[in-house]
Amino acid sequence: MTITKQNEKRMHKYEEIGKVFHDFRVNRNISLKQIADENVSISQISRFERGESDLSVSKFIIALENMKVETGEFMDALQKNHDSETIEFMSKLVPLEYKRDIAGFRKLFDEQRDKYKKNPSIYQYKLNMILAQSFICKCDPDVPFPKEYIDEVADYLFMVEQWKIYELILIGNLYLFFDIPLLDKMGKEIMGTAIDRGKAKDVEIITLLNIFETCIHRENLEAARFYMDNIPQLIEDEILLYERNLYHFLVGLFNYKNGDKA
Repeated sequence: MTITKQNEKRMHKYEEIGKVFHDFRVNRNISLKQIADENVSISQISRFERGESDLSVSKFIIALENMKVETGEFMDALQKNHDSETIEFMSKLVPLEYKRDIAGFRKLFDEQRDKYKKNPSIYQYKLNMILAQSFICKCDPDVPFPKEYIDEVADYLFMVEQWKIYELILIGNLYLFFDIPLLDKMGKEIMGTAIDRGKAKDVEIITLLNIFETCIHRENLEAARFYMDNIPQLIEDEILLYERNLYHFLVGLFNYKNGDKA
């Protein structure tokens, strides 16, 4: 991860937090002057709202108190703001994939590219571009997937502290373009403690099954064996019928590739 990319993501956080702060202030009809005091100035708050600079923890808390907003309330709003835009983007992918609508994916790619050009500090738009491109390449195998996109995603994934549903969706849609060492590294991270398992278990299991299958098809049985040995602990629940059946099919394929023709 380069310093430039780290700075981009840091500025993205400033901008996102500043936007939510600005929305609170405007919705409550509070002026910058009403929030500012001897601890935090009008100019500091203004730059913070525009995403141009950060506030220290103490100044941020003082600004919230002056606006009569609880810290927990602010954090809930920040999470909802982030989730709503992600959900909106994801909801467009499914119908396009069902119809194999390459033109639709290209339009979606262009929309995210334009957003990224206007707001280069919001790295989510760049990742959405890459995700849209992956669907284009899967619909049209003659379109190569850019190598730099693989590096971008890998850098991002191994920088974030915890993988959630979005990160698993990235891996689950890009796994065909990763080489086995990188894919295996991601799979082992998923099997570890890197994700918010409570909210993403279904996506986690399917992603691991996809990685297991890819290792088999690419004849890397040593890597595949790890998933054959470790996935069962995730699919013990009898309601996971599809996942269990797919796992047993892949075990049979593994054994066949390993010389057990019976």
